[in-house]
Amino acid sequence: MYGLSAKMRYAINMFKNLYLTLLVFSSLLFSGCMANLASSIGVDITSYEQSHKKFVAGEYRVSAETAIKDKSSKSGVDVSNLLPTLQAGNSYLFAKDYSSSLKMLDEAEDIIKEHHEKSLASNTSDYFTGVMLNDAARDYQASITESIMVNTYKSIDYMALGEFEKARVELNRAVDRQRRAKETYAELIAKEKDAIAKKKSEKKQPIDKTLNNSSVKSIIAQNYSSLEQFEAYPEFINPFTTYLAGLFFIIDGDYAKASSLLKEVHGMVPQNKTAESDFEMVEYALEGRAIKERYVWVIYENGLSPAKTEFSVNIPIFLASNKVIYTGIALPRLKRGSRATDAITLLSEGRVLAKTSVVADMESVIISEFNYSYNDILTRAILSAALKTYMQYEAKDDNPYLGLATAAFQLLTNRADIRSWRSLPKDFQVTRVKIPSSNKLQLKTGAHIIDVEIDKEAKHSIVYVKIPAATSKPSVSVIEF
Repeated sequence: MYGLSAKMRYAINMFKNLYLTLLVFSSLLFSGCMANLASSIGVDITSYEQSHKKFVAGEYRVSAETAIKDKSSKSGVDVSNLLPTLQAGNSYLFAKDYSSSLKMLDEAEDIIKEHHEKSLASNTSDYFTGVMLNDAARDYQASITESIMVNTYKSIDYMALGEFEKARVELNRAVDRQRRAKETYAELIAKEKDAIAKKKSEKKQPIDKTLNNSSVKSIIAQNYSSLEQFEAYPEFINPFTTYLAGLFFIIDGDYAKASSLLKEVHGMVPQNKTAESDFEMVEYALEGRAIKERYVWVIYENGLSPAKTEFSVNIPIFLASNKVIYTGIALPRLKRGSRATDAITLLSEGRVLAKTSVVADMESVIISEFNYSYNDILTRAILSAALKTYMQYEAKDDNPYLGLATAAFQLLTNRADIRSWRSLPKDFQVTRVKIPSSNKLQLKTGAHIIDVEIDKEAKHSIVYVKIPAATSKPSVSVIEF
């Protein structure tokens, strides 16, 4: 070694640096930490897709069992696997295993609560650790809409089990979550705002110039195409949750509460004749006109909600030296959901009685929240790219191979979080008819013909139908009161 020329020794040292750099990345990729790193860079290594395919086919129990394979077998709440827990809870509901559904949805609610508490207890350092990777590196965080649907589905489970007091509790929780939604969201992103404010105050890195630059915003606007016009609901409000609560309180005899809820629904979806008729029926009941007829409501969960896709765009990062470097960021974009069929037609002895109509466009609910939170998603993506670009720029000055390593790190972690609870429907539909004297109904939709029989002792009934896609096997639950 000592007999080598200076140039040769320099070349050997540079080779060693490169070798060490590659060794570090290889050890990260292929060691026992591979799963964690894969998660960090946004690679999906779970069986969630397989579970979703089974769900779409209508194999609901298989979907649930596939989803829970991803969950930790250790005792306690598995906070890292909220998404399969949600999927399993939903799938068990439509497999009509209501107790297993409740178990999963209870756990999902505990995880959401723990994530919320952890977020409130986090510090600036915790926030930047996450930002240096990406949103997909974090444990899956439920949206406000998803949190509300957890309680909504739990209420359906309890109704199906005949535990109406517990159903009442869950519906009250769901309605209350909607009422407090903006406050909850503000709490969840408060730490982010504090961390960004602190980083902006550092003179070494001109974060503010990058985050608030008009050219950055213009580039994003040109490349992010918002979805077409959709039904606008109040932020974080799901008309179906409100309608289901109103319907339950009609059947439960709490007409004052039902009136307040159904009035709100009628205001949001004035075109829905069932919601209007239900509201009028409750108003009559409050005037002393008792509800004497036996009714059946058919609720139709139609299709699948929007899915997220990833798109990339190059934006300028402003360095302290006033030098501008263009680098890529990855962002989520919503792809429209799809209906399974148009509607369900109700028949009795060959005679058409009614047809379901949309009471809640779930796609609009999801898009409304996505658009509300999009600026925060964008801020995190830009901040992550800026910090990693600064790191790369400084490392390259110290050692070109260290610069190469940081560039590779930036490339690996440039991923958007495109996870979502995809088994939610595109829309909820509803209709109401008097229970026929035969106590039998026939439901027709698409290629499906579904025969339903209602217990002759039932005062009222809800027939709950889920069809994810045109070719799916329908799930039909008859809930009797």
